[in-house]
Amino acid sequence: MEEERCQDVCGYIRSLIARGELHLGDRLPTERALSQALGVSRGTVRDGLRLLESMGVLESHQGSGNYLSNNMGHYLAQSLHFMLLLGEIDYASINRMRRAIELQSFRIAVQACSPAQIQSLWRIQDEMERTRSAETDEAFHAGLIELGGDPLMRIISDALSDVIGRLIGQVLSHGAQEMLVQTMDSHRRILECLEQRRVEAGCAAIARHYDIVDAEIARWQAERRNK
Repeated sequence: MEEERCQDVCGYIRSLIARGELHLGDRLPTERALSQALGVSRGTVRDGLRLLESMGVLESHQGSGNYLSNNMGHYLAQSLHFMLLLGEIDYASINRMRRAIELQSFRIAVQACSPAQIQSLWRIQDEMERTRSAETDEAFHAGLIELGGDPLMRIISDALSDVIGRLIGQVLSHGAQEMLVQTMDSHRRILECLEQRRVEAGCAAIARHYDIVDAEIARWQAERRNK
């Protein structure tokens, strides 16, 4: 029963947002006001607010109150980290989702992106070829997904990248030279197809890129099993 009452608090906050009475950055009603509105104890309200905070829906500011926030992506990444540790997902499944999101984002970007946006990605690629850092690789893929313009795909992709980022860094730092060359070539091919508005060829280049990453993940996992 207590859990149901906590869910009532969440539902009430959702209703305020749906009615346009609460917007991002707004201060939530006080615990007392929520308690009176819902007919529950302030302890129940606090439990409900803690649940919302754990979901990234609100931020608590000491002495000021609770504010509607948008940190859901960060908490999604934390959930994925635990799912990975608990064996519910693995790096291969993470990479499959990244592949699917990037393919769809590319299809959208081909129709909508500007030459200036493509040049921005070329600059990131040039930096990656100089540094071979995981940060620039992440920036490249994040930039490509950003061109797709879908906020949900961006949020999910950011969370996935947060989980797999360390492994990608190891691949770039310790991978074979041939693999690194193939990775850079696939990036360049993706950008060339984006410039030329070639959808299928670009999707093939993305698939090739993720095939390379999948192979490295499989090699890394095999090495760990054999240790």
